[in-house]
Amino acid sequence: MSERILKALMQLFAIVANVGEDNKLGRDFVAFFLKQQLNQELVNKYLEVFDEFVEQQSRKKDGSKARKRTSVNSVKVLVICTQINKELTQKQKIFVLLKLLEFVYLDDDVVPQALEFVDTVADTFNIEPEEYKRCKSFIESDVNHSIDSEDFLIVGSKPPEANSKTKFIQADGLNGKLRILFVKSVRMLFVKYLGTSELQLNGQIILPYKIYILNQGSSLRGSKLSTIYYSDIISKFLADKNEELTTFTADNITYQFKNGNIGLHPMSFQEESGGLIGIMGASGAGKSTLLNVLNGNYRPTTGAVRINGFDINDPENKEKIEGVIGYVSQDDLLIEELTVFQNLFFNAKLCFGNLSEKQLIRMVIKVLNSLGLYETKDLKVGSPMDKTISGGQRKRVNIALELIREPAVLFVDEPTSGLSSRDSENIMDLLKELSLRGKLIFVVIHQPSSDIFKMFDKLLILDTGGYLIYNGNPVDAIIYFKTLANQANKSESECGECGNVNPEQIFNIIESKVIDEYGNLTDSRKTSPPEWQESYKEKNEGGALPPIKNTDNPVITFKIPSLFNQFKVFIKRDILSKLTNKQYLLINFLEAPILAFILAFIVKYKNVDAAVSNAYVFRENENITAYIFMSVIVALFMGLTVAAEEIIRDQKIRKREKFLNLSNGSYLFSKIGIMFLVSAIQTLSFVLVGNTILEIQGMYFDYWLILFSTSCFANMLGLNISSAFNSAVTIYILIPFLVIPQLILSGVIVKFEKLNPTITVQNKVPWSGDVMVSKWAFEALAVNQFKNNKFNKNFYYADKELKKYGFKKNFWMGRMKEKVNFVQRNLEDETKRQEVIDGIELLKYEVEGVQKLVPDYPFEKIDLLTIEQIDGPTIELLKEYLAELNDLFIDKYNELTAEKDKIVVSLNKTDEDREAFIKLKDDYTNESLTDLVTNKNDLNKIIEWNNRLIQHSNPVYKDPDGFRAHFFAPSKELFGTKITTFSANLLVIWLFSIVLAVTLYFDLLKHFLDWIEKQFTKIKFAK
Repeated sequence: MSERILKALMQLFAIVANVGEDNKLGRDFVAFFLKQQLNQELVNKYLEVFDEFVEQQSRKKDGSKARKRTSVNSVKVLVICTQINKELTQKQKIFVLLKLLEFVYLDDDVVPQALEFVDTVADTFNIEPEEYKRCKSFIESDVNHSIDSEDFLIVGSKPPEANSKTKFIQADGLNGKLRILFVKSVRMLFVKYLGTSELQLNGQIILPYKIYILNQGSSLRGSKLSTIYYSDIISKFLADKNEELTTFTADNITYQFKNGNIGLHPMSFQEESGGLIGIMGASGAGKSTLLNVLNGNYRPTTGAVRINGFDINDPENKEKIEGVIGYVSQDDLLIEELTVFQNLFFNAKLCFGNLSEKQLIRMVIKVLNSLGLYETKDLKVGSPMDKTISGGQRKRVNIALELIREPAVLFVDEPTSGLSSRDSENIMDLLKELSLRGKLIFVVIHQPSSDIFKMFDKLLILDTGGYLIYNGNPVDAIIYFKTLANQANKSESECGECGNVNPEQIFNIIESKVIDEYGNLTDSRKTSPPEWQESYKEKNEGGALPPIKNTDNPVITFKIPSLFNQFKVFIKRDILSKLTNKQYLLINFLEAPILAFILAFIVKYKNVDAAVSNAYVFRENENITAYIFMSVIVALFMGLTVAAEEIIRDQKIRKREKFLNLSNGSYLFSKIGIMFLVSAIQTLSFVLVGNTILEIQGMYFDYWLILFSTSCFANMLGLNISSAFNSAVTIYILIPFLVIPQLILSGVIVKFEKLNPTITVQNKVPWSGDVMVSKWAFEALAVNQFKNNKFNKNFYYADKELKKYGFKKNFWMGRMKEKVNFVQRNLEDETKRQEVIDGIELLKYEVEGVQKLVPDYPFEKIDLLTIEQIDGPTIELLKEYLAELNDLFIDKYNELTAEKDKIVVSLNKTDEDREAFIKLKDDYTNESLTDLVTNKNDLNKIIEWNNRLIQHSNPVYKDPDGFRAHFFAPSKELFGTKITTFSANLLVIWLFSIVLAVTLYFDLLKHFLDWIEKQFTKIKFAK
């Protein structure tokens, strides 16, 4: 209190004292009052002030003018109260009023004028009449006086009458009784002892019939009285009678880390709803580990954690405990791009699927008001590095996310970390209030202040290595450890003058070091953690856990939305957070068109030969294949980077939402949907810019569809690695390992037939290429660009037949004749027998194949093409057959050439047609792409491999055998039906994406990595 207020109070006491006759008794009371507030020097100072005011009142005393003097004093009281009214909090006003009443009732004969003065004080302080009436009843009542009110509590051996509203705590050994007043408006407790036993309040003797405040953490003790704690008393007044009892049990739990280290040693305890439980311990004691085991994040190695008898880790109990547990992490679990209101609103939508939007808004506003966050509701949460709300407000928003559904059991990890003392107390007041409403709250706390320390109803203390060494009342913990350490002041738990508790002294005792012969501290502790635990077991935990009082299913206070509604909430929340993140929007939606512009501008080659026009001609651009390939790589890269952090960014939020038992599928599909939307926009802008600059005409949709599908595959790959790894740095280091194989094994930079022989085949794309999406995407674009452009689609199928017969007569026939001559020449040479056998096998295979092409020209002696039956006449017949085929191929080739010439002539009838024909060719065909897909620059047009003749020329005209085909095949065969390469490759890309969606849903990559880690751990321990 300020000096001015204390002087005003002394004047009030003097006025009231002057009404009576015995000032000495009043002076003793004032001295007692001041000693409760001040040190002795200030007590003496203000006693002198009181004496001066009393003397002034005595000088003015005149019996003949009593009525006038009383009126003057009443005015003085009113003036004094008005002066100090604005400076006192409501709690201070109640305290002053009770002390004035106590002062008035010092004598048995109460002076009416004194009571009138106090009435004036109460009225000026705006204290409710009913509350004032209860305060007077509390002061004037004696041991025989009974009060029937729900704001009173009696501690004694005899309970009040059966129909009485007064609350009661049984205390058989108490002489007399304790009467306790609860002032609702300020939530203050006052106690008065009506008896003769020696009692202590926080270690200090309490005098009978004196009024004392019961603050947080207070305890009443006596030689014949079981300790009564503040929490026992306040819970009688504030406990929610409608709240069902919840019993939380940790039954002989232990925890072992993956590396084999013990995180928690065996411990058991049981708590009930309506308690605020603190968990304290030095660094490395296992506080967070215990919290994670208790809330179900970690499964105990042995033992069980139960709520109302239901094991929280048993899958069969999943629905029974759904939403019963809440968790507030030490880290911020907020969506930084959203406002405070939006964070709470979307959380509420995920908790209460049965409420309308208006009801949810009202609920959120109510929570914001109760937490003092309403003024910040429209502020963006921001990051810790870019703050828009304070640290204390961030903590309160985190707690609000759980409070909005009020779980029966709430776990809070370091709620005061990094906050000011005022913010810390506000947070803890909030948690205390919640516990008084019937919730069970576990709080990991580090270095709490005295006030916060006293708020806890129970305290669990862990020692280094995960040993439980104390479970009981917080203030008693100090006495407990002082007693074990045999300290001289072991009965003192708090400062006698200020009433503060120093929790640090507990750990000073626990971790005290051995002193060597020179008086220096050593590294060895006097008492090891196992020894502390053994002492705890002997003194506190000898018996089994008490029986569970309630075995009913825990009450579930919320209803999660349907899967589809969850999906909609996740989608809306994520899109809204992205729309408010301007950096995200700029980077992701400008990246694609800028890259397209840079790439297209750089590769827009035009012939600058002086002999020709300087105009750009699409047909002559030698970089189109590079553009197509880089487009695929850009789509992969953009898809990977946009999705790589999506799940890991939400990791903490998902950890909290895990307790709601929300659908993982709805969450993942919302992510997939948003990623696909972003990729659709990115690839569309890329194609529009890049294809327009390079004048790739008529292929916008085709390019977009393949690049979009490729980017979607990359999205799925990015989401998988985002889900499997725990560090964004690791993910971005991993991206090159995912992209580089797509470059090397795409078949563009290094041809498939020129890879290491151990991983390649010559007649089709090897498996190493078939698992690369870049191969399927590039092949689809290249083949489609070549086959289906506006010019080539007039000639493709004619050219296809032409190229087929041209290959047979130009390359195949020559190799066949060489092989026949080799076999004929070396048929009897035993040194070359295997080569001859291989040659005969090749001849038979190729003849069988060509008969499918020309079924009207069979080779009748094909069965004789074996090493056992082949002879000279058969070889001569084969030569004749090949000669006939050669003539046939020449005739077919000439016939097809003539047909194509007719088509060309028909398109070049006039000069205008000829110009249009040339322009069409210049605008839609590209020579470098044609050279690539026809393999024009490869000197080996045909090779012998595995006793087969493999065509390397014109792959884009060669039909495949089956779905797995050679690179640039024009079509694929699926279930006996030919489908275009574009459609087939598109199908494969989406099949890859679907497989990755399955692995993402079941978290297979993470499980695989965990399995690998376990194997390494086993090998390490084996060594």
